[in-house]
Amino acid sequence: MRQPAISDPTLWGLSADAGGTLRLNDVPLTSLAEEFGTPLHVVHEDRLLSFARRLQCTAEHEYTGPVAVHFAMKCNGVPGIVRLVREAGLRIEVMSELELHTAHRVGYAGCDIIVNGPCKSESFIRACLESHVRFIAVDSLAELDVLERLAAEMDLRPEVLLRVNPDIVPRGMNAGSATGSRSGCAFGLDLKGGEVRVALARFHRAPSLLFAGYHLHIGTGIRSPQEYLPAVRTLEMLLREARMLGFAPTTIDIGGGFASRTSREFTSLEMLKYQAFGRLPAPSAPSADPCEFIRFIAHAVHHAFAGERLPEVIFEPGRCVTGPHQFLLLKVHAVKHRPGAGTWAITDGGLGTVTMPTYYEAHDVLPCTGVSRPRSEHITILGPGCFAGDIVYRNLPMPSLAPGDVIALMDTGAYFTALESNFGHPRPAIVSVGRNGKTLLRRRETFDDTVCRDVMAIESHEVMS
Repeated sequence: MRQPAISDPTLWGLSADAGGTLRLNDVPLTSLAEEFGTPLHVVHEDRLLSFARRLQCTAEHEYTGPVAVHFAMKCNGVPGIVRLVREAGLRIEVMSELELHTAHRVGYAGCDIIVNGPCKSESFIRACLESHVRFIAVDSLAELDVLERLAAEMDLRPEVLLRVNPDIVPRGMNAGSATGSRSGCAFGLDLKGGEVRVALARFHRAPSLLFAGYHLHIGTGIRSPQEYLPAVRTLEMLLREARMLGFAPTTIDIGGGFASRTSREFTSLEMLKYQAFGRLPAPSAPSADPCEFIRFIAHAVHHAFAGERLPEVIFEPGRCVTGPHQFLLLKVHAVKHRPGAGTWAITDGGLGTVTMPTYYEAHDVLPCTGVSRPRSEHITILGPGCFAGDIVYRNLPMPSLAPGDVIALMDTGAYFTALESNFGHPRPAIVSVGRNGKTLLRRRETFDDTVCRDVMAIESHEVMS
């Protein structure tokens, strides 16, 4: 991403002292790196709580019918962060048995949980039924059969949403993120192929299931609220059709996909240019405030059902909730200059361990000292892996860097911890900084942690001892 000469730290709630050292709540980022080591995930606790509460308040203020905001845990399932989201008043959406377990561990009741996902095992579905979750969003006809059988066996009647694939692709969407595409994504029941009507008909002969409404998801990293208008119209059409067939659906779930304001995915063309030629895309203006998405969708639903009983509307934001309120500190260990070839800064975190989303997303990178210096060099930032693809970014405009410098990769609160690995290195710690000080949410992985599941390694060590 070709960046401006100076990136404004206040976009992320940071400040800089007279010497250009970045601070969070008056704590120098360099001191966090020294105290907790690097790589280090840092959560801006106050901003996360404030933003999540603002989303909930916007939904309640803008929509006069029943409304709920469920955080999509898949983007950041760190228990300490999920607990903060719960403290802010958001409900939760899960896609796996692990996430269901985590939701319960941090205090969510079943009535606060929506279950999604294309691969629900029988054990997962059974656990959902035992937990009495609010809704199960059914992804396929086969899943509907399993759910009906298990519900009958357990003498339960769960509320079911049908996840619809509406064949809606937002403008400029990277093909890999178009979750509502009929040809590009397997998610949901095929609306154009007739699967939705087949599924709906089954409820007439399935007394163990209660049809509650529809769910859809049209993509991720969506930057304009207007992209949701076709989705609202599709849900309106489906709800009216179901009512004509004798059902009484109450709920439409619009999904999530609201972009983080200060980072974005590459378009397909940008991805090709970057991977083939190392050309990062030009910076773009911040996307719409996520509250504007909620406001726009709420007004669209009001218009669609004017003069009628309003359906419950459910939002499932993920990346916009946690993404901008976490960043990753990396330490520069070596800098290599090759005249006529380029400059490389080798850090302790890269694609193979902690920055997987930088493969397909544009994020800002700030030096933690001298932040106002002009970005006069083009530097390829590498991770510690012994393979050429362990890259954070290629040809990134940056101030000069030296060994020992700490840099901050911004907007890492969505999918960074979810996708990190311990490829050759222990996984990093996570610390939150708030008005009450610093809190360690996750300790750094130890060498013993990395082999604790390896029975043969443990047995061999015991024999050698």
